[in-house]
Amino acid sequence: MTLDHLRRAPGFGARAGFCTQGGREWFAYYGLDWSAFVRDGIESEVVEAIGDALGLHLVAFARAEEARGQQ
Repeated sequence: MTLDHLRRAPGFGARAGFCTQGGREWFAYYGLDWSAFVRDGIESEVVEAIGDALGLHLVAFARAEEARGQQ
């Protein structure tokens, strides 16, 4: 999962994507390295192991993109 997925995933409001400020806060809350995520992305399994609904939503979106041949 990458920052691009975070920015493009269908949100829960009128606009697609999630803001980077909220992403930073989410990563900090779960003790994850935001800078490494921005640079390299994060393995979907790491996010799935957390079990948070937002994270699971983003993983599902990233996997659907991959299945359609998009990265």
